[in-house]
Amino acid sequence: GNKGLDTSLVDKNCLTNHCSLQAEACLRDDPDCRKGLTCTAKCLGDNSCITGCFARYGTPNLDNLLKCTIEDHECIKVAILEGGADKYGDEPRSPGKTVRNLDLKTMEGTWYKAAG
Repeated sequence: GNKGLDTSLVDKNCLTNHCSLQAEACLRDDPDCRKGLTCTAKCLGDNSCITGCFARYGTPNLDNLLKCTIEDHECIKVAILEGGADKYGDEPRSPGKTVRNLDLKTMEGTWYKAAG
């Protein structure tokens, strides 16, 4: 399937009418904010990816833009499914097998954080 940014989830009029100052501060004056916005768009809703973008590129300008467009005015639609617990048996499956009887000593040693 074709995966990419679904522009139907962005209300351009709302963005222009309510959040233009925040968008300008991010896009014109703050390179890290621009990078953070691009990074989060590429995540396609993956929370761990988005968290990584905020950790690397988060700025007050990015916070202000996302607060305006998502929380305050809902110019960008996210979490469009109704909230609530999954019914027993209908919960999402684990992404992979879990490790049984993990020995924490096997986790000792040097660790590296890689971005990419």
